[in-house]
Amino acid sequence: MTFFLSILFSCQSNLSQEKKEKINKKEPFWKIRNQTIDKNKSTMEYPIKKDTSISNEKRSNYIYIHSADCQFEVYINDVLLTNFKGEMARKGGITGGHITNFLLLTSGTNEIKVRMYPPYGDKVFKIGAAVGLVFQHFRDGNFKTTVYDEKMRGKDGIILDHFDKQWVGDKGEYGTTSWVEGHYEPKTPLPLKGLPIYEWRSTFEAQVPYDLVGWHNSVNLEKEQEDENKNIKAELIAEYKKVHEIIKNRDVQAYLKLVKEREELLEKTMYYTEKDRKEKRKMAEELLNDGDYEIEPLFEETFQLEYQGYGKLATLLHKADGEGVIRLRNKKNPDENIYLDFLFQRKEKGGKLTVI
Repeated sequence: MTFFLSILFSCQSNLSQEKKEKINKKEPFWKIRNQTIDKNKSTMEYPIKKDTSISNEKRSNYIYIHSADCQFEVYINDVLLTNFKGEMARKGGITGGHITNFLLLTSGTNEIKVRMYPPYGDKVFKIGAAVGLVFQHFRDGNFKTTVYDEKMRGKDGIILDHFDKQWVGDKGEYGTTSWVEGHYEPKTPLPLKGLPIYEWRSTFEAQVPYDLVGWHNSVNLEKEQEDENKNIKAELIAEYKKVHEIIKNRDVQAYLKLVKEREELLEKTMYYTEKDRKEKRKMAEELLNDGDYEIEPLFEETFQLEYQGYGKLATLLHKADGEGVIRLRNKKNPDENIYLDFLFQRKEKGGKLTVI
């Protein structure tokens, strides 16, 4: 590895002027984004649990997400499911793909939230930005049997764009209504053009053959910070330094122990087989032992604290691009980076922060 151990966790003066300028340019974005988050905070928490009747059915919930001329983030119950932004969105264009809804831990009513941003490099939306969502599930591992969520407009799905009309009904006729919070309402144009950010929310029903706790009963870290004046960011930074050290030392066993609870949840929600478990372990070993990649230093001035899960989860994001602060750079190809994201919880009052 080709960097100096003495500057891993501090020495802010070593952050290049070019990177400082890039981060400073992003400050207005974070300010607007945080104001939007604060303004639009949920007044209630999801999921609203309901008894499942499919305990013997292997059901996989998916959302087909497609977009054009924008960047976006998709959250389920206030936890990031997927995103298309930053460097990956540099070339823009049209995206599309099925995303496994692995964040569903129990059957019931769930919240989906979409944050849309202008195309990479643009400050405001122009005409053409759109995000589409099609809710569906597959049964018993049979991907040929697709069941669409008719309450979320079936095969047509939800379209978030700037038009004053959108497709409704199975026949695809134009209409002047849209599906909002479980019922049709008069459709008004989404005020995208000229805005720097747009947020949309709705709820949907989903069933899964399991009932998992995950982070749902964890301490609300955001309230701890507000009510008890706890320095959650400083606590997080200390934990990130430990993560950084594990990866720097290429300590596979320590890394697997670090992410054990997260992987156990994924095993259940993604129906991992023994083959899948071995493959995941192999991928972690190969990544940590790949000599072509080196871990980048941590610079605290670049950290942005982010809460998810209605305040029960916390993470650190990089101010320059909104990606995780633990990042691996390919020494042979500097433009190729791997960002490792970690969400931390506090299981009980007075406990330490742990990865989930």
